[in-house]
Amino acid sequence: MKHFIFLVIAAVALHLNLSAQEVLPVAQSISPNPGTDVFQDTVKVKAEQDTTIVRIGGNDVLVISHGGGTEILWGKDKDKKHQTEKFKGHWQGLDLGFNGYTNADYSMYDVDNFMSVIQEKSYEVGLNAFELNIGLYKSYIGLVTGMGLAFNDYKFENQYTIRRESRGTEPVYLDYTDLVKTKLSVQYLNVPLLVEFQIPVNQNEGRLYINAGILGAVKIGSHTKVKHGDSKDKDRDGFNINSFKYDATARIGYKGFGMYAKYSLTPLFENGKGPELTPFTLGVSFGE
Repeated sequence: MKHFIFLVIAAVALHLNLSAQEVLPVAQSISPNPGTDVFQDTVKVKAEQDTTIVRIGGNDVLVISHGGGTEILWGKDKDKKHQTEKFKGHWQGLDLGFNGYTNADYSMYDVDNFMSVIQEKSYEVGLNAFELNIGLYKSYIGLVTGMGLAFNDYKFENQYTIRRESRGTEPVYLDYTDLVKTKLSVQYLNVPLLVEFQIPVNQNEGRLYINAGILGAVKIGSHTKVKHGDSKDKDRDGFNINSFKYDATARIGYKGFGMYAKYSLTPLFENGKGPELTPFTLGVSFGE
């Protein structure tokens, strides 16, 4: 029985190789039952490769003629799979970064650099839990948005903390001989709007991606923490930090690993109520 089927398919393939050079309709079935999908099966002849493809639904039967005889392969329709592949961006996942400031200005204070940070100990942890993708060109270009949380620590280099007073945020000197650390923590809810470009690498086994855009954020919490000896003092307050901020951001990576950068377009503090500081973050990202 197997030999008979083989001979029938081989005879059909030989006839098609002689008479067809393009995709031709073979059969179209009309289902009498409403709601049932209808597929148009096709036959494609690749003369230059001595290959005939008989497409049945979502599968291909490949009849390949070569010096050693005729080979028959059965498998999924790879062309159809690529045609329906959707754009998938890179936002959802975990971010780990280092925080700092640029354009620092303490001219309204008698104390200079009281909020300067220890760069390698000022961290950001980002949890990007939700992602929405909108394809613009096939699966290679699209818009990416979503939602995530960012937890930012600024560990101070000098023996100061900050406190909100009537005229604004003021430095407070810490007269402790056993001071362990002093820091400011700020938490944000983030919503990005990114344009992403993807470049297939190694026959589309992976993709290099580049995206850039704006990251809008709303402050959902802030506090200072001072640790001295075995004691910990925490002050939960707004400290005149801007409730809303906008960052210019960009990401580059391959598959599930990447690097990102954020540069704030909004100062950390409200105008005239704190030192002029422009936050930035550099880090790595891990996703799907």
